[in-house]
Amino acid sequence: MVAVSLKKKDPAAAWDPLELQAIAIAPYDDALRSVTGARLDLRWSAAHDVVRQLRGPGSDDPVDDAAVLHLVAVGLGLAYLAPLARQWSDAGSWTALSARLLESMSGVDVEPVLGPARRWRVRVTMAAAPSAMARLLRVLAHLGVHVVSTFTAGLDDGRRQVDMILMSSEDVDRATIAHALSSVAADVIVARGVADDAEDVATRVLQLSARLAADPDAAPRAAADLVLADSWEVTTASEGDDASALVLRLQWTPERHVILRRVRAPFTMTERDRASALLGLVAALSEARGEPEGYGWCESLADGEAVSVRLARPADAVRVARMHERSSEESRFQRYFAPMNEWRQDNLRRISGGHRGATLVVTSDDEEVIALGNVFPAGPQEDDRAEIAVIVEDDWHGRGVGRLLMTRLVDVARRMGFRELVAYVLADNAPMFALLAATGLSWQPGIDHDLGSTVVALTARI
Repeated sequence: MVAVSLKKKDPAAAWDPLELQAIAIAPYDDALRSVTGARLDLRWSAAHDVVRQLRGPGSDDPVDDAAVLHLVAVGLGLAYLAPLARQWSDAGSWTALSARLLESMSGVDVEPVLGPARRWRVRVTMAAAPSAMARLLRVLAHLGVHVVSTFTAGLDDGRRQVDMILMSSEDVDRATIAHALSSVAADVIVARGVADDAEDVATRVLQLSARLAADPDAAPRAAADLVLADSWEVTTASEGDDASALVLRLQWTPERHVILRRVRAPFTMTERDRASALLGLVAALSEARGEPEGYGWCESLADGEAVSVRLARPADAVRVARMHERSSEESRFQRYFAPMNEWRQDNLRRISGGHRGATLVVTSDDEEVIALGNVFPAGPQEDDRAEIAVIVEDDWHGRGVGRLLMTRLVDVARRMGFRELVAYVLADNAPMFALLAATGLSWQPGIDHDLGSTVVALTARI
């Protein structure tokens, strides 16, 4: 047998390949079995010494030596495989594995919580697989946490967002719940609930709506509460942070945006849509009361067709994409000055929230978007000058939709504090020139050298 030095830094060197080969064939060779047995007895004795050192003097640990040695053996096995492993798992992966092992080993139901209790609001994202929810519920059960209610919503990436109301004993804190859930889910948010928290999301939204009908100014705080944001603020349309993973920026009125922030997990598109819809409800209620803060009208075209004009919301993205698909290549080129194969949904989410301006949509009686208009700062340092642009679906050309939309965009620009407008128009786009003239403003033509001579830059004071 080859002598092995245990002083080498590489743990795998503690088991020489020749020794392992000898152990493998020892059952078939009496002499070899005697030699290898003696060496394994020495290793067993050394392992016992290690266990005693780990436990410390006077330890009465009820776990028997065999169990501890089994764990040591697993460690030795991993050490032997170390040269073959390209990458080791991180600490988070081991935490998750440990939690699942403990969960799978237990078959005892936890006794119901007695005495004082804490209420929690929880939101996580997880795989859509049926087993994912089972693992989540088992982890909570091992903490003695009751699941009062759950609500799930699908996300664009195939995962699911899960909202829960939980009840725990007083000795279970937020960090414990968050750590346990992090072993089986992602983007974990745990917040203290209150006694009157509704037990489902739909009821909670209706309760919020009822309160906002009486107090519309509470809308930003309500939106923050709905998506479990850490903070909120109301800014002008030209100030504040743009939207990002941890910043949710939404239009409330043409002049005011609501900015929500969170540090524990990124905002999902579902949360963006929920918060935007809540603000849209408040704006609609304000408009219905004749108050100036809201923004949305029902209008009649010259032929009697009824349409609506309102601020765009992230949830409009799919309808806007369909409108672009129904529009001709020529119409899209006249609006964007470049070929456009597809409208990305995040485009509308950006310009209806993250972009420091305002986006209006015109919808038909079936709620389909038939036109889109934008007003936004003409440049990063442009506080008084805004760019204005529209696109109208081809089937609605010549019916007054563009004129109606342009009139409202000019009104929005005034309300936002802009003093000058600029519109970039292809030199051969006669309908757009006529549309701008119909606003009654005095448009002055010019050339933008960055865009070339084929594009006319029209400016007007408002």
